[in-house]
Amino acid sequence: MKNWMLGLVALTASASAMALTPWQKIDHPVAGAPQAVGGFANGCVIGAQPLPLNSPNYQVMRTDQRRYFGHPDLLAFIQRLSSKANQKALGTVLIGDMAMPAGGRFSSGHASHQSGLDVDIWLQLPRQRWSAQQLLKPQPIDLVSGDGKQVVASQWQPQIESLIKLAAQDAEVTRIFV
Repeated sequence: MKNWMLGLVALTASASAMALTPWQKIDHPVAGAPQAVGGFANGCVIGAQPLPLNSPNYQVMRTDQRRYFGHPDLLAFIQRLSSKANQKALGTVLIGDMAMPAGGRFSSGHASHQSGLDVDIWLQLPRQRWSAQQLLKPQPIDLVSGDGKQVVASQWQPQIESLIKLAAQDAEVTRIFV
């Protein structure tokens, strides 16, 4: 009986964690002059725009989750960074989570990305563009050793360091988490 109850509690808890937030039910950006409202982990965005999904310089992953919206300043940064990466022949920039059409909280994943000013840029720079299937279900690589103190040399590419430097040198970037 206890196992059954424990299973029911676990199922209920997991179902509520996977339930859509009110933000995920919004399918169009909120009209108005672009404005990030609130904070990175407690906010929304007015006037968000979708990142163009077709670019020679980057690819957008998991488009089925509709997390490719952002403040126009963020979109401009992505365009600048991926263009510079392309000019330096670093590889294709992979774009992960951004914001939903109106920002707000995801049902799972990051606490950040709510105000349309954050983007996950994967630290992989493939030489060949990924297939649609690879983009829908990307396989992350672990660049940090199990002890959290070393870089996994077999996974590290010098291009990753160059990409991070390019992002850090952009005058509009205020924070980078690696």
